[in-house]
Amino acid sequence: MSAPKPSIGFVTWDFCPPMGGMGRHVRSLEVGLRRAGHAVAVLSRSTLRLPFGRNLLFSLLLGRTLRRWIADVRPDIVHVHTGPGGVLLLRRPSLCPLVVTANHTYCDQSRLRGQWWKKFLVPWERRTYQLADSIVCLSQDTADSVARAYGIDTNKLTVIPCGFDVSFFASFDRPLAARVRTCVFVGRPDFRKGSDLLLEAWKIVERRVPTARLHLVGFPIRDTSSMLSSVSLSDQELATLLGTSRTVVCPSRLEGFGLVAAESIAAGTPVVATNVLGLRSVVSDQKTGLLAELDPRDLARKLIAILTDDVLWEQLHRGCRQDRDRFDTRIEIDRYREVYASMR
Repeated sequence: MSAPKPSIGFVTWDFCPPMGGMGRHVRSLEVGLRRAGHAVAVLSRSTLRLPFGRNLLFSLLLGRTLRRWIADVRPDIVHVHTGPGGVLLLRRPSLCPLVVTANHTYCDQSRLRGQWWKKFLVPWERRTYQLADSIVCLSQDTADSVARAYGIDTNKLTVIPCGFDVSFFASFDRPLAARVRTCVFVGRPDFRKGSDLLLEAWKIVERRVPTARLHLVGFPIRDTSSMLSSVSLSDQELATLLGTSRTVVCPSRLEGFGLVAAESIAAGTPVVATNVLGLRSVVSDQKTGLLAELDPRDLARKLIAILTDDVLWEQLHRGCRQDRDRFDTRIEIDRYREVYASMR
């Protein structure tokens, strides 16, 4: 008789409805683990019914609620999703094994312009990693940062890229003849997301490729005279847009992983991404996309190349189709289950 599958208690600020990539990732993990036969309970912002505040308020309130929730749910393993936009712990919540997923770090984020104050959260984040029995990092970049900046033993670290339903996005993959000369950006107007770099670069692209169009998903804009459009899309609408567009752009200054880039690759759509932490772990330069410097002119050059060079696009399209399976959620779930098994 096989051993019973451990029950998992997820602790996450962002879950359902998801506010960003972390929420989408946690939701995907929960669904995958349930399908694999695990009982999964989730403590999130919606569970606490917070009237205001974001992840820091959630973390502060956990001191009063987490132990009681664990006593009620009785998970075999507690799995906390941490990092910027995630949960921070000062005390170990229970005697059961503690797994932490590190998206990216406050140490890296505090180096960005206007983000210096986040260095005050570094000791709290270090404490969270020290409490963990095992740490899962979404990219090798994040694993390197956790080990170097926080002094965490590399034996505690496992790199598991974000997984998702690759077949869903692959079903929307279209040949070049069926695609329009469109570039897609998914994200908020944020310095870390590089929206300022993109808008400067697009001024150059417009002059060189006047028929090109930029779709800004989830990005409010006021300028209706330019070749821009701002939309909010369902999952199916987003997959359709990715699979029928010429390229996707990810101009971030820092990412933990780059879920949109991975989804684009799954849809067969080459990505133009900045050569920064997280994104360079997802996008293979000259294979699944082009990596650009943090310079609007270089970003524009890479965008123009994919928008106009059919031979280059076909080469990158083939690379995307060859590389997409490494993001398959079934692989991710199997690897998380290996981590859980090692904790018992």
